[in-house]
Amino acid sequence: MIFIQFESISRLRFNRGTGRLFSQKDLEGLADHFINSRWYREALKILSTNNTYGFSEERLLRVLISIQAAAHFFEVPYPALFCLFFQESKFDFMANSATGAKGIGQLTSIALREVRRLRSFSAKELLMQRTAEYLNQVYTDPQIQIWLQNLGFNIDLPKISPIPENIEFTRITSAFMREVGKKLVNDGHAYGENTSLLWYLSRKIRRGRILPLRYAHMHKIFSEMLADQYAISPASTYNIETNILASTMLFSHYYRYQWGKNKKKFDISADARVILAAAAYNHGQTGMRRFLINLKQEFPMLDFKILSAKKFRILFTTRRLSRALQRPFYKIREASRHVRHVMNCAGKSPLLS
Repeated sequence: MIFIQFESISRLRFNRGTGRLFSQKDLEGLADHFINSRWYREALKILSTNNTYGFSEERLLRVLISIQAAAHFFEVPYPALFCLFFQESKFDFMANSATGAKGIGQLTSIALREVRRLRSFSAKELLMQRTAEYLNQVYTDPQIQIWLQNLGFNIDLPKISPIPENIEFTRITSAFMREVGKKLVNDGHAYGENTSLLWYLSRKIRRGRILPLRYAHMHKIFSEMLADQYAISPASTYNIETNILASTMLFSHYYRYQWGKNKKKFDISADARVILAAAAYNHGQTGMRRFLINLKQEFPMLDFKILSAKKFRILFTTRRLSRALQRPFYKIREASRHVRHVMNCAGKSPLLS
């Protein structure tokens, strides 16, 4: 897999590597999980082997390189970050959930407000800009170009600008969809005149669905135009590097968050912190703080400091989540499923459902 090779090149060429917890998979294990996933078998193989869909190797490369860089600079375990993004979007920059979350890390307007708050701290802002600067160094490095050419890739990676102060929660407009339709008609696809159909197909694409072959050209045109008109801007949530760096800043914040009750802080193991961070990333820190407090009340002798990933996974039940999150049950199941999928991906041993 490319991300395994890039880790080696990054260490040798730039002295930039990533780390993992003892309980987590190594890079080969992550590659196996990636290749054995249903998404890889049923989606990526179709998209990448049929040129009609317009699959972009360049964008996937940018995603994998950006995740590696973000894990290094923000000092979070690489398997956790890799698996978080894989679970959130399957590395699709166009991903858009039913609730409006966008991009690789499925950023929401609430998440962007929190990122804006975190960036008000100079150290965090500097970290984000240093990561962007490093990505630009990687993308423009002649040795990286030679490496890609040796792998058979003839692509030009973009110049990476500093991340703007304001990241826009980009919304696709009707004017954009009309432009997509015009392009489809010009390419000989009459269904481009049906704007309602185009909106329907675009929602399918952004939910990660594979369109029937007769609409495959829509996938190509929509993704290319979205990249050219929206994702090209570093101020857009659809921008690959901006989304990954902002999302990693948020995940890093939760990974290092000082969980506690009143003025008493809980001393929590790194394994447990990863699980808490993955849960808080999607459902906020208030519910996870309540989860820990409830857990301490239920098991007064429980020592969070030595809590293993395996033990914490066992304790991470829907019943306890329901008490902590205080949300509809379908949201509880969603939270539980999300965290379990991330941990199954990142952890050495699979989690029983």
